[in-house]
Amino acid sequence: MTLDESKTEDDILDEQYGVSILTDKKLTPQLEGATVDYVESRYGGGFEIRTQNSGGGCDSACGSSCGK
Repeated sequence: MTLDESKTEDDILDEQYGVSILTDKKLTPQLEGATVDYVESRYGGGFEIRTQNSGGGCDSACGSSCGK
């Protein structure tokens, strides 16, 4: 996951709750039904993506499908 400031023709723009998210079109099937949340812990804060399509048991936001 990276932070971008501009949209390309390969991106989909989604805006909810005052937050804009750009997603590459080719990732749409993997992110179907996913939720994005900002989480803070004693180690710091960051975005957490939870998807039903992951291999299960993965709490990292590494961008990999964790077990697939």
